[in-house]
Amino acid sequence: MGLSAAVAGGTPLVITLHEPGILGPVPAGDLGVHPACWLVLKVAVGWVVRLGVVAVPLKSEVERLRREFPGGRIVHVPHGTFHRPEALPEPPDPSVMFFGFLAPYKGLPTLAAAFRRLRERRPGATLEIAGAEHPRFPGYARALHLALAETAGLRWSGPVPEDGLRAVFERNTVVVLPYRAALGASSVLYRAATWGRPVVATDLPALRAAAAEGGLWVNWTGPDDVAGLAGVLGALLDQPELRECQRRQNLQAVSFLSVEAVADAYTRLLARVAGQKYLFPTPEWG
Repeated sequence: MGLSAAVAGGTPLVITLHEPGILGPVPAGDLGVHPACWLVLKVAVGWVVRLGVVAVPLKSEVERLRREFPGGRIVHVPHGTFHRPEALPEPPDPSVMFFGFLAPYKGLPTLAAAFRRLRERRPGATLEIAGAEHPRFPGYARALHLALAETAGLRWSGPVPEDGLRAVFERNTVVVLPYRAALGASSVLYRAATWGRPVVATDLPALRAAAAEGGLWVNWTGPDDVAGLAGVLGALLDQPELRECQRRQNLQAVSFLSVEAVADAYTRLLARVAGQKYLFPTPEWG
């Protein structure tokens, strides 16, 4: 009721739905979303799209959500980057990195198994797993630590503060998104591109859309494909020229997705929702 009163009083309302995929079919159990919570979320979003505007970071999700919520005002605003693009120097030794929340659907056992295969050819390679435990999966991080305790070359970094992220990306050669499911655009994908790190990712619709819409070069593997992931990682580590080509393309692509450009898009959107005149084009909704 508070939001309704605020909107009635003239306050513009814009909400970003970062993981619009969660509003698709009832999520699988490994996403940690109970069907009852999923239903409540759909009702809440249906209410919000009639009060204000919902922004999503993937163009491919806009039409789907408009069909899901007829009459709702749903627009696309790109995810964007967090830092100015910069080609960080590569570390002297090959290193693979995962960064993000630790959750069952992130595919970390598959990554660890692929890394063990990679170490058979590159015994000096390391794997860094950085990030905090996902709030929907208490206890999972500890169980994962125990399950992977015997994996040689594995380094756990735990939660990383924002001002420490640059150093994490700088000390690794390749960033891996071995997800079993993806509900929206990945911030890790944009961070990797921003700092000139090649990306290996599971070929999932949301990740494929984020790469295509952003013009990013991504190396794809199948879900839970240990041998395929190990092969792609090995090939990428063996070819510095290929990594350099990918680095250049991705740095060029993210130069158009700056935080300033995204902030301007939201400013124009808020101005339109508030009924103010604005000199520049604004996002459209049907």
